Amino acid sequence: MNGDENPFGGKSSRPNNSSVRRIDPTTSDCEIDYTTANKRPQILAALAAAFSAFAMGATLGWSSPVQPQLQQNSTLNAVTDGNSTWFIDLDDDQISWVGSLINVGASIGAICGGYLMDRFGRVLVLMAISVPYLTGWLLIALGVNPAMLYIGRLLGGLAAGISCAVAPCYIGEIATPNVRGTVGFFFSTNIGLGILFTSLLGLGLDWRWISGLCAITPLVLFTILYPVPESPYFLVKNGDIEKASQSLQWLRGSRFNVDAELTRIKARVSEDKTERLHLTDFLRPWAYKPILIGVAVMIFQQFSGLNAALFYSVEILQVAGSKLDALVAAVVVIITLLVGNFLGAVVVSRIGRRPLFMISEATACLSMCALGAYFHILSNDADTAGSLSWLPLTSLIVFISGIGMGLGPLPWLISSEVLPAKIRGQGSSIAALANFGLSFIVTKTFIDIQRAVTPAGAFWFYGGFCFLGILFALFLLPETKDKTSEEIGAFFATEAVERNQRE
Repeated sequence: MNGDENPFGGKSSRPNNSSVRRIDPTTSDCEIDYTTANKRPQILAALAAAFSAFAMGATLGWSSPVQPQLQQNSTLNAVTDGNSTWFIDLDDDQISWVGSLINVGASIGAICGGYLMDRFGRVLVLMAISVPYLTGWLLIALGVNPAMLYIGRLLGGLAAGISCAVAPCYIGEIATPNVRGTVGFFFSTNIGLGILFTSLLGLGLDWRWISGLCAITPLVLFTILYPVPESPYFLVKNGDIEKASQSLQWLRGSRFNVDAELTRIKARVSEDKTERLHLTDFLRPWAYKPILIGVAVMIFQQFSGLNAALFYSVEILQVAGSKLDALVAAVVVIITLLVGNFLGAVVVSRIGRRPLFMISEATACLSMCALGAYFHILSNDADTAGSLSWLPLTSLIVFISGIGMGLGPLPWLISSEVLPAKIRGQGSSIAALANFGLSFIVTKTFIDIQRAVTPAGAFWFYGGFCFLGILFALFLLPETKDKTSEEIGAFFATEAVERNQRE
């Protein structure tokens, strides 16, 4: 797909009147030579911002290893005396709240994240979420009743939701087109590393020690973000040109001449300020199309069957004859996810976002269909299923690695790339809210789907969604590889251009 092709069909020309966003060709990214830009500072800044996802992953992964301890079903509990102030024993209803309240907090955080980053800056907001993260972990580690755990999980979810809206945008804004694909994978990789961190701790530590060690992550986040510069776009937007220049120089290295890029950013900010943002703007193609793309990729991520596979992972391994402990099995699954993530980060800058998205969807589709076929055979012919004991484990490994390679990280990368700067805050919040809302829905409805159509039918249902994802990527998903923000924005201006030309 070239820079003038509309992902929704048809061809477009460059905007040519005042109702469509224009960029002075003398300041276009395509005339800026980024080969002299130093990649190392960009990578370090992206890693610092992406560590907020590590803290998020630790929050997401915490509930799985500690659930048996919170219900006094583990030998790892340090306090087993029911008369002790520190004794905690939760029933099924209470443990479900501990597990699900993070989604409530994350939804609130996603709504607030876009406004906060536009008001106070990307880096400052990411540093500030260390406070709710730390407070939440301390409440949990020192908890003496379920209410303290509930509040701690809400605060952790709040911080996670904000980071999902802010961190991918910051990473996208500071990276040059030639490294944006690779650093865009840092966010999802850190989520997986955070989950792996708590899973490994859960192999041998009491849940209070796990929570206490997790409380270190927001302190690390604050420390590593402190020397990182603010987004140049945000600084220019707030009139601090000198700091914006210094930020660009820090990010691009001393050998890179930042004048041309700074001029381009100032031109873009000037255009964004020409007209105030109105609600009716969200009805225009340049705004609603990228938002819909961002929401759509989140839908296909959540309905890929990832939660279903993770839910069944231990049982699938047991069916395959594995004797692994449940917690060890969880570690194996997360490592597989990270391996896929690494492979995706290596190839995304070579083959592009859209082909990788299609490959990931196709891999997930085939794996889900295979799992569905196995469980169908198992329910009708146990002997035949016995001869296929290798199939569920193989399907699970292929599925998890395929998700890690594309469907896991790409939605965050793509949504941050396609959103115009003018609505990036609001659009990021909408995309993050969609992700957490859909995650909550998929998790809560999986059992109902399983009861309604059997486990085999549930896996086929998700496989069908993966097939729809392939069609979506083939016909509607724009390719953003090596594209500048201006070129990406031109994808979504087609309707306005054609309307203006007719007039």
